[in-house]
Amino acid sequence: MRVPETLSEAKEVLENADTEKMKSTSLNGYRLFSIEVEYGGVKQRWVVVFSKKAFMRETKTLEKKIKKEKEQVEKEVWHLSNQEFYNEEDALKAAREREKRWKYHEISATAMETKRKRENGGRGRPRKDEPTQTVYCVKVEFAEDKSVIEKEMLKKGKFIVATNELDSEKLSDEEVLKAYKGQQHAERGFRFLKDPMFFAHSMFLKNEGRIVAMVMIMGLALMVYSIAERKLREALEKADETLPDQRGKPTQKPTIRRVFQVFEGITVLYRGSKMVAVLNMKPIHYKVLSLLGHEYEWMYCAGYG
Repeated sequence: MRVPETLSEAKEVLENADTEKMKSTSLNGYRLFSIEVEYGGVKQRWVVVFSKKAFMRETKTLEKKIKKEKEQVEKEVWHLSNQEFYNEEDALKAAREREKRWKYHEISATAMETKRKRENGGRGRPRKDEPTQTVYCVKVEFAEDKSVIEKEMLKKGKFIVATNELDSEKLSDEEVLKAYKGQQHAERGFRFLKDPMFFAHSMFLKNEGRIVAMVMIMGLALMVYSIAERKLREALEKADETLPDQRGKPTQKPTIRRVFQVFEGITVLYRGSKMVAVLNMKPIHYKVLSLLGHEYEWMYCAGYG
């Protein structure tokens, strides 16, 4: 079982886990170590895992978040620096309120500027004898909060898998990780059976024989689903090609569910029992079929059948 990173105990373990001191594994890019804990009155062994691939992915995501926040902070600082206040206390209060808004940046008021302004709100420099009022402008600077970012970085690429088997001789740390990864593959595979696209939630079977038959059909469907997905991904990697994901971004690891969606709307035109045309085919469809192999291309050929 994967331990939620939101638990305070898990956060502490992940922040203090030294990647360099973790043991290497036979699994490429993975390092780990374990500790015994008691959580919820139950003794457990927590296997702390570091994944190089996950670290690179999560670090990239963090960098994007920091960059996006920086752009927002720059706008905030510009507006605050150009805002006029009628007393110094309000100016400082506005600066302090903005300090609390950001996760990865620190904002600080470095100076206070004052200037005379016409009471009637007119533009330009006021005359010597003209009534004026003093307004305050706060000068603000910002910088990345290094301590917060470093703390976040310490947790990247790490996760915890828990087991109630405390004896590592009976079940090693690496075996715990392998079991977890195997469970992940199964969960990802069966996820499609619960998808509304497949209507698995709409099936009601009372007869035991029908239930067994349906489970067998679903198992076979899952096998075909998994093989097709793996075949397509391997072909994409070998050809150094990509397909657009749901957001239109190129990927070498599309889900077969996404491919099914892409092929929605393809219509086969028959004349009698003979296929005479396949309608609505686009370059992306031909690309997928080409990657999967000649057998798939042949099935979408007008002469097939």
